[in-house]
Amino acid sequence: MKRFRLKYILGMLVVLAGIGCEKVTDQVPESQITGANFFKTASDADNAINACYDALQKNAVNYVVWGDGRTDVFANTDRTLSNDLQVTSGNVGSGNGYVTWNFLYQGINRINGVLKHVPAISDPALDVRRERIMGEAYFLRGLFYFYLTRTFENIPLVLEPFESLSGELFPKQKTRAEIFTQIELDLKAAEVRVPDLPFSSTLENKGRATKGAIRSTLADLYLWQKRYVEAAEMARLVMVSPANYSLVAGASYPTIFTNKNSSESIFEIQYNYTYQEGDTNPLTDLFLPLGQAYTAGNWRFQPSPAVLSALAASDLRTAGTYRNSGPSPAPYRDPNQTYVLKYPGTVANNVLQQDANRIVYRLPEIILFRAEALNEQGLTPDAITLLNLVRGRANIGGTLATLQGDVRLEIERERLRELVYEGKRYYDLIRTGRYATVTGNTNPNWLRWPIPAQELIDNPNLVPNPGY
Repeated sequence: MKRFRLKYILGMLVVLAGIGCEKVTDQVPESQITGANFFKTASDADNAINACYDALQKNAVNYVVWGDGRTDVFANTDRTLSNDLQVTSGNVGSGNGYVTWNFLYQGINRINGVLKHVPAISDPALDVRRERIMGEAYFLRGLFYFYLTRTFENIPLVLEPFESLSGELFPKQKTRAEIFTQIELDLKAAEVRVPDLPFSSTLENKGRATKGAIRSTLADLYLWQKRYVEAAEMARLVMVSPANYSLVAGASYPTIFTNKNSSESIFEIQYNYTYQEGDTNPLTDLFLPLGQAYTAGNWRFQPSPAVLSALAASDLRTAGTYRNSGPSPAPYRDPNQTYVLKYPGTVANNVLQQDANRIVYRLPEIILFRAEALNEQGLTPDAITLLNLVRGRANIGGTLATLQGDVRLEIERERLRELVYEGKRYYDLIRTGRYATVTGNTNPNWLRWPIPAQELIDNPNLVPNPGY
């Protein structure tokens, strides 16, 4: 897979070339930069792990479209494009613009470089944080592969950095079960290395790897594997974490998405429009209407009837999930457009800046993880108590369900109400076997996304997913 591999080599070399801080006379020519001659100091290790987070900032739209598309939560608008139409219909082709994975494999290549070279750095200044940096790298690799295998199912597993042309050019795919095994190894390696609160600022403790973020991902993984005892325990550990995660008051639910890094946030991807070299979050553009008073969005998707009916007017989450522009649409251009509100951005310089954070995990999801895991163990009364914590915050009262099967469905519906447009629905319905029943999409090939068309061209060892 020559192109597959060279993309990641070049990506790594560009990163390494751009983050060094040596004197001009000490610099190595870019054509000669390798992992072995870059990783020399504690500062090099810091810069390298920071670069690994870049893959989570790039392509923010993909994470949400993968995790919510092809289900029942998106509806078309008069501005929906052909790629988007495939997502709302479910019939996505391998050439669709959302079908790409190169940015995640670029991130994995950087991570593999950290894991290979940071242990050998002899700078004493690194000793106080070497293990934490290694833990961050293991966490990110596990998370990246978790996204990849949940979306595309059978994928290449690459555990060494691409630093020359002597390595494996055409990696073959591994099964989802094999990828899950590696993910657990990575996350467990991260868990023992990363503290509950590794950093001095809230922004870093919400935007980088922490024990809470690692255990949240483990709980998610264990639910996919139906390892309910372990999933329940991981969720419990997050709920009682020294990080003191707490639910935002129901009336303040919209501030979770406007103020960033709330008390219930565990891990969210950071954006800031004042940092001009940083990435933007195009989800703002994807969901908000066109502006009138200022430059705004493009309104490619809108909430579906399923979402509108699930969130009652009395539900305190409604005001933070969607809104209608009404007969007087200002600051937007067009009246009576219903739009997703979870990526509001920041208005500055008469432009709606695309700098909303993307939340990966927050406390209500972890509570629902534990509720689901307990219910599957037959501990339904305990599951109901947890379910009602989330419902109570939303002002919709306790559930009337009492039987295990009914509670199972109530947890599924509560995840829709609480987490819609945060990239969860497709993955939920796949792992519970409820995709066809809920969406009406009975084509079994739609239980995974197609392997990207360009990757199939570049790597003769890749096998297309069935039906694509």
